[in-house]
Amino acid sequence: MTYCKSSKKMNELEKFRDAFAGIAPWAGETPAAHAVDFLGTFTDITFPAVFTGDPMSIGGKYVETALPSLDDTHPDDNADIWQWRGEGWFEAVNWFEAAREAHGEFVMLTLGAWYGSQAVGCYRALQLVNPMPCRLVVVEPMADNVALIERHFRTNGIDPDAHWIVPMAVNDSADPVLFPVAPHAMGPQNCFSTNERASRESFCREIIAAGKAEAALSSLLLHNSTGITIPGKSAKGEPLQAEVKYVGATTLNLLLGPLARVDYLEADIQQSETRAFPPFVDLLKRKVRRIHIGTHGRDAHWMLHDLFAGNGWDIVFSYEPDATHQTALGTFTTTDGVLTVRNPNL
Repeated sequence: MTYCKSSKKMNELEKFRDAFAGIAPWAGETPAAHAVDFLGTFTDITFPAVFTGDPMSIGGKYVETALPSLDDTHPDDNADIWQWRGEGWFEAVNWFEAAREAHGEFVMLTLGAWYGSQAVGCYRALQLVNPMPCRLVVVEPMADNVALIERHFRTNGIDPDAHWIVPMAVNDSADPVLFPVAPHAMGPQNCFSTNERASRESFCREIIAAGKAEAALSSLLLHNSTGITIPGKSAKGEPLQAEVKYVGATTLNLLLGPLARVDYLEADIQQSETRAFPPFVDLLKRKVRRIHIGTHGRDAHWMLHDLFAGNGWDIVFSYEPDATHQTALGTFTTTDGVLTVRNPNL
């Protein structure tokens, strides 16, 4: 498969060397068991699935933070400070670029929100550089994570009832999807693999072969669950299970329908981006000013890159996943890919 990796003005990082000019890194006292970032956003240290230490050893002290850095070759391992490096630098740059471009009312849509870090970061950037009325549209299918979003909002002075929290998965249709519902310590999940026809057929064969058809029917009708579990583990290595259940799904056209304009759309939906975005690229071009996607897999990254480039979007940043990139602003390694596009028509 051949992909077009060129786009005029792509990855002009020098333009963003001063993206945080005039922003004073936050300094002050932190709550116990909370890390803090350069914006003064407090994050309960038990939220991120990567934390393995004693939560009560974090926070409850005076902390000085630093501005985001693209270079991630010498990360600060101070667990009291939530660093925005490498991939995180691009996310933070987009918060500020989107905030500076906005006028009237700022609307941000985040897909696969987990505990809401992108929404809160974007909100705080807006308050710093261009304060105005704001609507956050936060999409996350797992009920446990929705509760974390509400907590994270309140911790950082945001009333969750003043914004839209949509407890659904994102797909290319609004049919319910089979989704691995897991404890938040297992990290982000997706319906890309569990909802494919091949996976559904495999689940069906597994249930019948195990003689559990009657139990599965009862579980589906009463609890929306297949009864099938997928093994995983926490950051501490503890075994965890995700239960494959039906959850509600929505689509970009349904999310965008009530909104006249979206200043910034952010997505980290664990390869479901390959289903969610392509059917609605024309609608996105009419309504959305800036999009940032954490891509999963090289093929997915370049397919989406070409989709947007071929439809007239400016490719601002495009770095494929699972690679090390050397740039004028430093060296960084991606896990997710980085794809930021800007709509020249808005």
